Amino acid sequence: MRIDELISATKSGSFQWRAINPTTYLWEKRAGPGAQGARLTLQRVEQNVMQPILAGRPPQMVRQSFVILQAVELEPTGIAAPKLSFSGQTDSALNAKLQQLFDLASSVSSQQGLDFLKKLLAEEH
Repeated sequence: MRIDELISATKSGSFQWRAINPTTYLWEKRAGPGAQGARLTLQRVEQNVMQPILAGRPPQMVRQSFVILQAVELEPTGIAAPKLSFSGQTDSALNAKLQQLFDLASSVSSQQGLDFLKKLLAEEH
């Protein structure tokens, strides 16, 4: 599965995700002469859904969390062409892999932020 390859690339550092907000991470490769550009967006989504809990009882509102991965081709002309989208909303195995990638991107991004803060503090002392 290609998501395993993204996980490996993130672990090795060849994919550097950056936080857009607490629930969204972005990886981007700019198009250059003779090179294709790309943008991957990884987003955790939460929504309320009605779910039956016990037979004969009314359904209850529960919070559902799933991850979406979207890929866009960045053309040299500046046009962004959507290429694929994976959602873990209805596939728990896929969602587990996407969540693993999301957690890794979050961890790497947090470490980068801490390293930046450490560098700033060292420059002030």
